[in-house]
Amino acid sequence: MLFDRYIGIDYSGRGEPDERTSGIQVVELDQEGNVRRIAPGGGPARTFSWSRREVYEYLSALLAAASNQRLAIGIDHNLSFPISYFTQRGLKDWEAFLGHFQALWNTKEQSVKVCREKAPSYPNSTELRLTEAYTSSAKSAWNFEQLTGAVSYSTHAGIPWIYELRAASRDRLHVWPYDGWSPQAGKSVLAEVYPAILYQRFKRLGDFPQDWPRDAQDAFVIAAWLRERDLNGTLVRYFQVDTLTEQEKQMALQYEGWILGVC
Repeated sequence: MLFDRYIGIDYSGRGEPDERTSGIQVVELDQEGNVRRIAPGGGPARTFSWSRREVYEYLSALLAAASNQRLAIGIDHNLSFPISYFTQRGLKDWEAFLGHFQALWNTKEQSVKVCREKAPSYPNSTELRLTEAYTSSAKSAWNFEQLTGAVSYSTHAGIPWIYELRAASRDRLHVWPYDGWSPQAGKSVLAEVYPAILYQRFKRLGDFPQDWPRDAQDAFVIAAWLRERDLNGTLVRYFQVDTLTEQEKQMALQYEGWILGVC
């Protein structure tokens, strides 16, 4: 197996960066399939709601401590925008996008709502990346009006923290696919995952946590899928996305990224 532990994070852009919300849940599985629903440090044992800052601090500390372990981390928000955004703003790659975005949207310190009032609006609130067009239900990161299944708030709240995590853990973390389609040896991996396309499949399993709230179930299916694919040897094939043309792969690698599991 490629990894030692599998971490699923269901994310939310509600509230302030330091505000705990039930919409942020963290679940971990080990190689043997043991499941843990993680509570943030410093809170009561039964408090499973996280703030976005706590998620960043948790991942940063975990990556720093896991020198002899490889982690597979799946998070439920977009890591990038459609390629048109890069073209219009002259951004040469995803690295440039991260720096540009965290300067424009200071959601590490303020709510998405406050930052949105200061940032320019998007010309097309339904525009999709190629990976989203490969799914039946993914929404645009620019659609702030459609609440059901929306990913706009979580994306705008989460990307600046990805910027910080990447800066703090670059020698230990491979952000897929931007750091390459094949994860670097010895590094943990963080990837964008879409739990809605996994939910019904894992709900049929006997070990599905039926009594957990939906956000925690979504975090579970992310971690469970990562472990399942690693266990049966197919995760390495999902990393390659061989269904794409070379031109599409280059666009995803340099700009738009990809949802792990979509092919």
